[in-house]
Amino acid sequence: MYQLITDKYFPKNFDEFIGNVEIVDFACAWAEKWAEGAKQKPLFLFGQSGSGKTCLAHLIAKQFNWQIFEMNSSDLRNKDAIERIAGAAAGNASLFGGKRLILLDEVDGMQAQDRGGASAIAAIIKESQNPVILTANEVYGDKKLLPLRSLAELKEFKKINYLSISKRLKEIAAIEGIAFEEEAVKELAKNSGGDMRSALLDLQSLSPSVVMKDVQNLYPRERKEKIFSVLTKIFKGHKISEIQQTAMDSEVSGELLARWIEENIPRQFDAHDTARAFNALSRSDVFNGRIMRRQHYAFLKYSSFLATSGVALSREKDYHGWTPFQFPSLLSSLSASTSVRETRKSASGKIGSKTHCSVRQAMQELSYTKYLIEDKSLAPGFAAFFGFDEKELAFLLGTKPDTKKVSELIANAALIKKSGIIDRAYGKQKTLFG
Repeated sequence: MYQLITDKYFPKNFDEFIGNVEIVDFACAWAEKWAEGAKQKPLFLFGQSGSGKTCLAHLIAKQFNWQIFEMNSSDLRNKDAIERIAGAAAGNASLFGGKRLILLDEVDGMQAQDRGGASAIAAIIKESQNPVILTANEVYGDKKLLPLRSLAELKEFKKINYLSISKRLKEIAAIEGIAFEEEAVKELAKNSGGDMRSALLDLQSLSPSVVMKDVQNLYPRERKEKIFSVLTKIFKGHKISEIQQTAMDSEVSGELLARWIEENIPRQFDAHDTARAFNALSRSDVFNGRIMRRQHYAFLKYSSFLATSGVALSREKDYHGWTPFQFPSLLSSLSASTSVRETRKSASGKIGSKTHCSVRQAMQELSYTKYLIEDKSLAPGFAAFFGFDEKELAFLLGTKPDTKKVSELIANAALIKKSGIIDRAYGKQKTLFG
């Protein structure tokens, strides 16, 4: 029967696991403590695809005779699904009374619409009575994973050295009777980019013989560069061709990459080079403006070059040492204010609906509404008439939704609404909006 070589040569024990030896040793010790009854923080394994993250989780379950309960990004659709499935698994032992390993694979694959997914996972792993392993390709560039990072032991899988990959490929080729050229196998390992899985699949696709000509004819894979790798080459690189290629291969869009660069210029350069770099970035923005006004996308190559290589060329000296890269503060601010903006819009929508004006006009008059609702005698009637909820009242009153002031106002508004006296009590005040 035809069998994938990745399945056939799945590691039988930890000695057969290729690369990242320190992480394997740490994971073994972690599992041993769980087996002895000592609860441990979850393991959060991240790094490039094919480096062995999921493989290690399955190997741990196999070696410790644990039942494995696995979910991936397609299962992590929303908070309810996670709580229903993973929550049940985390709180119960396996069928035979032993430990159950909870594997949450590719958690960075959750989409923006998967609201509550990360927070639900965080709640589950806090209460889990079973070992939990999470995997992701990238953890620092994804804000929705922030609550998970502080709750787990973060371990980054590095690219597997091509010599280690080459050695393993030769061993498997010898067992399978695949003829090979030494240099061809070495080239195959180099082309894998540290991805053991893809190297094995390439070996199988080239069988029954691996020769240099066939290896060179393999279609080159598109590999996305992690944001930190891209930024390092932009701020410290010397070859323009390399910087441009790295920017093209970036895992983030050109617009988001520009925001990362903008945030980190003053953190990486001194004052003189910072001024020069921002000048290049501003010229890039000029071209972006021309693109938007004229719809002339041929300018995109100039904009991209100035934002990346232009910033790199602005550096008049090399900066040694390592300074951490910072997530764009503009995006953090926008994210933090999203809830406030949504609340302001929903409150304005209710006012506009009742007063027969647009949301925009109602939003312009919010200061007047805030002034009126601060009057304790008017506030319950206004809340009942417009149908404000806790968040909207808290926004208008400049307080938090869970305060006593808001809860009493909601209760009094409910009584007024139930009595049906809104029009009679506030008919006169309603003309203020008309």
